[in-house]
Formats: sequence, C-alpha cells, structure tokens
Amino acid sequence: MPTSLEKVKRYLNSMRLTYDVYCPKGEIARLVVPYTFTEQNLEYNVIIEQSKDWIKFWAPLLSHNSIADEKMREALYRELLVANGALAEVKYYLTEQGDIGIIGHEGVRSLSVDDFRQEFLAIPHGIDYFLVRIAGKLNLRVSPPSKETLSIYT
Repeated sequence: MPTSLEKVKRYLNSMRLTYDVYCPKGEIARLVVPYTFTEQNLEYNVIIEQSKDWIKFWAPLLSHNSIADEKMREALYRELLVANGALAEVKYYLTEQGDIGIIGHEGVRSLSVDDFRQEFLAIPHGIDYFLVRIAGKLNLRVSPPSKETLSIYT
C-alpha cells in the first residue's frame, strides 16, 4: 500500500506539476512544489509534509526582516487577520521569528485526488490573495524566501 506522500506524488503528476523530493532518512519527508506567479514575476515554494493524521500544505511568504516599520507591520497583521476570516481552506500564520506564511491541511484518512487538488490549489490562491489584496493594498515590496531558507521551517 502506498504511503500518503506517494499518493500525493501521483496527484501532483496528474496535475502536471513539478516537485522536488526530500528524503533525509531514506523516506519521503517533504515535497517542494515551485509555483510561479507570472503577473508578479515571483516563484513561491509550496511545501507538502505529512504528520500522523494530516497532509500539511504550506508556503513561507515574507521574511521577518522584510518589514522594519512597526506601523506597517501592525497594518499587515491586521490585514492577515481579516483575510483569515475571509478565506476558506487556508490560513496565514506567523512564526516565532515573525516570518509570515500560509497553511492548509487535509486528513490522511480522507485523502483523495479531488480533495488534494482543492487543498493544494487553495495555497496558490492564498498566495495570490496575499500578493494582490494585502501586499498590493499596503504597497509592500515582496520577495519569496529562497528554497535554501526552507530548512528553518521544519
């Protein structure tokens, strides 16, 4: 029987999405799917991981050192909270360091290609929402965290 992440690989292949596989201990631990937003000329990495009961979809959006101005940070946090109430399937999060990201979950037991597709595509939709409706409204300059910095999000 295939693992949940093996199923996810099949689902990503059926969606014709490319991805990198990370296997630090010989088992798949993480899939990283680059997702390009052509209008903004930006590429974000959607990370897919599995816990005992959940498939977690997430993407770091903005590094904590990107916003030095306290008033701008407060305005950003307010917009993120409002967006959390407006969006289905995904939520914005804040790490202890102050980095901002987006996250969604799907139950391992209920994992199907249709549910996976819906949950996965909610992440790029949430990233676009962040770029257009939040960063755009606040005139924030954004640049996605690089793949090399993803190791801090384990």
